Amino acid sequence: MKYKNTYNQLLLIFCVISFALLMIFTNGCKKSIPAGTTSSNNSIDNSVEDINVTEKIDLTILYAGLLDTDRAKDFTAFLSKHFTEVKTTDYLTFTGMETTPFDVAIIDHNGLDFHAPIPSISPEYTRATITVGVPGAFLCSQLNLKTGYL
Repeated sequence: MKYKNTYNQLLLIFCVISFALLMIFTNGCKKSIPAGTTSSNNSIDNSVEDINVTEKIDLTILYAGLLDTDRAKDFTAFLSKHFTEVKTTDYLTFTGMETTPFDVAIIDHNGLDFHAPIPSISPEYTRATITVGVPGAFLCSQLNLKTGYL
């Protein structure tokens, strides 16, 4: 019974994070229309003002990536704007034990590298986790998760 409650909590956290990221990405990709011009789409109500959300999402995030890359710096800067706490750890030394004080872990590696090392994570690992890139899919396969390569 305890396993089912933990699973439900992890599923809820994953859904909340997925929804939050969806909202962030869809709102962050809007084109700004210069003042004095009109949109070519007449169905848009121009009287509605954009709302800036200044409140951060109350989740602690651990980002495991290649820390000296522009990709990692951009990702952590983006996450820091939207979540209350974001910490980083090195992808190459990530074991899963570092995630204990965090709500969510994001494991990221260059998405095109099929020869990247895969972190050694125990099958008992239970933290809500988002994997990015090909190595993340391989890691999910190694842990027999549905999001891995089939």
